[in-house]
Amino acid sequence: MTTRSYAHVGCATVLLGGAGLLFVAGGLEALQQGAPLGWLAIAGGLAIGAVLGFLYWINARAYRRQEEAQRQPYAPPSPQRGGFWKGFFVTWAIVVAIHMAAFLGMGFADLMPRPEQSRAVFSLLALALVPAHVVAPVLGGAVYGLVRSTALR
Repeated sequence: MTTRSYAHVGCATVLLGGAGLLFVAGGLEALQQGAPLGWLAIAGGLAIGAVLGFLYWINARAYRRQEEAQRQPYAPPSPQRGGFWKGFFVTWAIVVAIHMAAFLGMGFADLMPRPEQSRAVFSLLALALVPAHVVAPVLGGAVYGLVRSTALR
């Protein structure tokens, strides 16, 4: 049986959980005061909660894999390594597809009920997706690598 240590999980829970709670509470307070972007702080707090949930999940998978390896009467297979580039390129393809959809939305904005507003929204979306061409694929590659390395089989 594996002795589970939750020291690192406790630290992440205190830091990330507290930050997420602070963002959500601040966003709710901002919405009550009439600030139009209070929902952005709430979304940030929920995103921090999602990151914390992912860390719990990947930690549980790692412990389950370790216990499975200790139950085997023979030497366990080494964990699957790699997978970063597959996750990177799949995520990048998704970002490119979303970016192309934003460009198509700008091109066909004249067919929408409010063309000026539609074109502005799609232009801002296309501009906001520029850093996503680096950030999202790196995160996608890291997540896929972690999921692959903690797989049971």
